[in-house]
Order: sequence, then C-alpha cells, then structure tokens
Amino acid sequence: MKLTQLRRLPRAAAIALATIAIAGVMSAPASGAQTGLNVAGFFATPAQNAAIESVITRLHPAWIRVFLNWNQIEPSPGNYFQPQLADYKALFAALPGVKVDIDVVGSPAWANGGSANPSTPPVNDQSYAAFMNYLANTFGSTVAAYELWNEEDANSWWTGTPEQYASLVEATYPAIKAANPNATVMLGANNPTFLQKLYNAGVRNYFDADSVHTDSACSLNSPYAFAYVPGTQTIDQWSFLGFTNLHALMAANGDGAKPIYMTELGWSTTSTTCAVGASAGKKAAGVSPKTQALYLQQAYHCLAQPQYSYVTAAMWFDMVDFGSADTMNNRYGLTSTTLAPKPSFTAFAQEASGDPLNGPCGNFNGPTLRLVNPSNGQRYSGRLLLRVSATASGNAPGDRVLQIAIKHDGKTILNFNRIDARYVGGRLSGQINWMGARYLPLGRHTISAVAINANGVTSTVAATVIHVSANHKPSGASQVAPRKHHKRKHKHHRRSPHA
Repeated sequence: MKLTQLRRLPRAAAIALATIAIAGVMSAPASGAQTGLNVAGFFATPAQNAAIESVITRLHPAWIRVFLNWNQIEPSPGNYFQPQLADYKALFAALPGVKVDIDVVGSPAWANGGSANPSTPPVNDQSYAAFMNYLANTFGSTVAAYELWNEEDANSWWTGTPEQYASLVEATYPAIKAANPNATVMLGANNPTFLQKLYNAGVRNYFDADSVHTDSACSLNSPYAFAYVPGTQTIDQWSFLGFTNLHALMAANGDGAKPIYMTELGWSTTSTTCAVGASAGKKAAGVSPKTQALYLQQAYHCLAQPQYSYVTAAMWFDMVDFGSADTMNNRYGLTSTTLAPKPSFTAFAQEASGDPLNGPCGNFNGPTLRLVNPSNGQRYSGRLLLRVSATASGNAPGDRVLQIAIKHDGKTILNFNRIDARYVGGRLSGQINWMGARYLPLGRHTISAVAINANGVTSTVAATVIHVSANHKPSGASQVAPRKHHKRKHKHHRRSPHA
C-alpha cells in the first residue's frame, strides 16, 4: 500500500451500509484465488452512501479488507473508542457472506514510548497482543483474518527491526487464537530477506499465512512480465509473480503448506510522471484505464493457474479513487471519486464469476534459437578461421530478444546485442569469423549460442567441432581462409630494441 496515512471509516457511512441488501450470493472465481476489495474509506452523505452500497452489491467480492488504527481505537490503556468499533460492526453485519480481513496498524504514544510516529514499535509486545485479543473477542466470527501490521519491511510503516516484529508476532498469535481459534493470522512480509530474518528469529509456529502486496509504485508492467534476480532463476520481488519467491522461501523453512494472501494488487491510472524511486521523472506513474482492466484480468488469470493454488485470495487495491488530485496514490480505484466505473470495474465483476482468459501466465520459454554455423561434427583446420553465426527470435507476441552470447567450451567469445548486430522484425542475427579457433587444442570442442529475452529466460543450442592438424583436410563450408598478405620490396631500417 502506498498511502502513509489511513482514513477512519465515518460512522454515518458505516450505519448506512448496514442497510445494504446484497443482490445475490457473494462468489469467488470458479478456480484460483478468491476475489477481494480493499475498502479504505466511505463518504458521509446519504446519497453518497447509497451509491457506495450499489458498488459493493454489484461487485460481489468474496473478501473485503479494512484497516484499523490501534492508536485511534485505544487512545489510552484499556480505553476503547466504542463509536468507531460500532462502525466496523455495522459494516461487517451489512455484508453477509463476505469474509473480512482486518489489518491492524499504528501504535499509540502511550504504548511506543511517547513517539508521535505510529510506525514506532510498542515498547511492550503484550500491549499490542492484549489489544488484538480484545478485537478478536469483540468481532468474533465476523472477522476471518487479521494482519499483524502492514508492510513491516518498509520503514514508512514499521521503524523497528525484523527481530522486533518477530517478537510482536510471537506474543500476539496466541492472544488472537485464544479468542478466535479459527481466525487466520497473517504476516505482511513482502521482502524475502525480511521473511528469512523472521524465520531466523523463530516465527515459524506463530502465523498461518503471509500477506503480500503487488501494487508496486509506478508499475507499468503486465502480470505476465517478470524479471529474474541477476544470476538466478528466482523471480524478482517487484514482478507480480514475485510471490513465488516468497512461497519457495516458506517451503524451504518447512511452511510450504501455508497459504499466501495477496492483500493488495493494483495499478494506478494516474496520468502523471513517476515521482518515487530510481524511475522518478523517467517514466509514467500509471497506466490507461483500459490497460488497468486488462492487467486486472491477467492477474486473476495468473492466480487461477494450478501451480499457484497456494494463493487463497487476491484483494484489489482500491475500490474507489481516493481524491480529486491526479496523483499515483489517488488513482488505484475501480471507480472515480464520483463512483463513475472504470473499465476495471466491469473486469472485476466478471472475475467474481470466473476467469475469462485462456493460455499460460507469463512466457517462461526462451527465444527460438538457431546456431547456423558451425554444423555439428564439423572438422576445421588451424590454418582456417571458424565462421560462427546464430539467429534468435521471440516465441510469442511482444517477446524481445536482448542478446546472443557465443561461447566455446563454456567460455564467452563475444555477445551480439541489438545495437551491434542485425535486429530486424524481432529477429536478432550475428556472425563472426573467429580467429581464436586456430589456437584451441586439437580435438573436440563445443561451440554454443545462448539467447536471452527481456524476462531473463534463456535458450541454448550447441554444436561439436573437431580441431584437426593443419595437414588434415578440413570439412564443412563455414571455414574461412585467412587473408593472404603479399610481400613488398622495401628498405630495411635499423630499429632500436626499445622501439
């Protein structure tokens, strides 16, 4: 989530929502992750509330996710702000059949040592644990899941260490379970390094699932696109499919059976330029409304793939645009601030009934690659150069070939890329007459080509060549005789030995 402050649910809006008549049964896709919506706030007038009721009725999410600020609900020890708790109860009661996930954040000053920053960890973990026990008793079975803080691997939400967070989790998990044994208790570890530190701190037996966020700032990439961490076959955490890395890490720590909840996914429709990170001022901060709808469909299609069945639910961030200003954070909604539906609104409603897309999620196949020369089994003589040429093309629409590496016996000779080689119609071609082949030892050698695409997926082809002595007649047409140098008569000048 990219917001640094949360808006409290107005009481009037929640009471109005209590009158919602849900038209039909809330449903999840026929297969794959259940749909969900982040509901960060409501309007306050009766007319606006009635419109919000219509939005929820039409979208039929299986889940809703709301934030609850500890510092607002318990402003002093043991003193709970009942009107706001009543707002939440009214909202939950108005949504029969919808599962509720509450993300509880923000420490009050009395609990964190007097800091005005609610991202400061509590001094005593038991103060947060006691509050969570109180909530679980208050809401009972109407709440299905609790997230312990939000994006705690980001300093804007949690200023403490991973070890401090692990200690908080270990104190809180049994406190929630004592009040509601069926509640799902979630971490919020998006970062694999952070998650591993939690495991190192002994958190394994104190959570039921991990929640991940894929609404990365200034993300313009399709859910199908991905990048590997350099030198690995691990998908980078900033790719939509980066959740696979977290699940692999969970499995490596004995938690492969635990699910993942994607509690935030989304793309902004802002027309502004990116203002954060390394891309600040270099690219757009959002996508078009039409592209947002397409990416929504592709994301749920990805999560319908059998290999990702461990993702229980995916909750779109957010239901409604936040404000009138055209900023990245304000434009993640399925509707405008006036509740005018974007194309993504219709796409989400369709996903609640089933996945409309077919085919794979992402292109995990490497480029189509051909080693033109040399041919397999070709003999060549040390008196001749060896011609090496290769071509590579994408195997799907939009698949871009970035480079072809030419190697001998696993060692790189050179790289052809789109700048120094021929790139026409999506096909990259390169050719060299390799002089270095003359200096290889006699015998068999492997000449290989390795092509890589924009996702970091590679393809490799190879041929065996045989280096024979200069007196042996070589075979194959791809060998090139070195250019002859004709002698010229000229005067010989005495040269200094240091010249």
